[in-house]
Amino acid sequence: MMSSGAFILSVVLSVSISVLQTSSLQHSATLKSFNEILSECSRYLPSNDEPCYDRCLGLVGRFWNDTIARPSVSVGRFYRPDPCDQNYVNRTQQCICDSVLPLPRKDVCLRASRGLQCYRNQYGRLIADEPLFVSVTPLQSSQIFQDCAQMLQIPRAKLEEIVQQGYSKSPEGSCLVRCYLVRAGLYSDSQGPDIARFAVQCEGYEDAYEASVARCYQKLKSEQLDKCTLAARTYDECIQANEYSNSNLEILGVLLGIITGLIPA
Repeated sequence: MMSSGAFILSVVLSVSISVLQTSSLQHSATLKSFNEILSECSRYLPSNDEPCYDRCLGLVGRFWNDTIARPSVSVGRFYRPDPCDQNYVNRTQQCICDSVLPLPRKDVCLRASRGLQCYRNQYGRLIADEPLFVSVTPLQSSQIFQDCAQMLQIPRAKLEEIVQQGYSKSPEGSCLVRCYLVRAGLYSDSQGPDIARFAVQCEGYEDAYEASVARCYQKLKSEQLDKCTLAARTYDECIQANEYSNSNLEILGVLLGIITGLIPA
């Protein structure tokens, strides 16, 4: 019969293994809770009263950039709307139209504060402690591709060929794309594309986006393709060509940046 001490030890080990397995499945994906984002900005800025504090939250959580100068709809994943509220999206967008868009584009800090205030007041209850996927940056993409090229033993000359001819033209190119998508936490061989994460990465938040990606992937899967071809074609046909999103995963641009030493913005 197992002693109480041995039982407790086995439970602790089981939990630890489960946590490690879950963590390993994330590969290079970044997960952050809103509280973690708050904590980071509190360390970076002198005080929480800084006029650019909300802009910092958006930059760390990657739902803000100064070029667009309005919150990305991906910030909505940190809020839980009331299930009986059917108008939270329209109210939030109207608030942004009224209080953000009239401001000069250069007033990025004020626009960020006003935009986040719209979500705080109109969208729903903040979910502060749940770690959620944060979109992949070009710099991270570059590092992931370099890691994948090393693991797959793809020499520089072959990388240059992949850039010139297209990754879908060779098995090495397709496998490089598959490795990237897996390590970025956006894809797995068993489940296919992680549609919720792609929605964050590509801002595909309409129901039609999820349905179109799922339908496209199932069609490709029925063709009995090899793993690398399936992953690469999923990226091409289901993500990049999706009419319901604005994909910012420009793989060839990142690969070109690796070769030339210039990281795309």
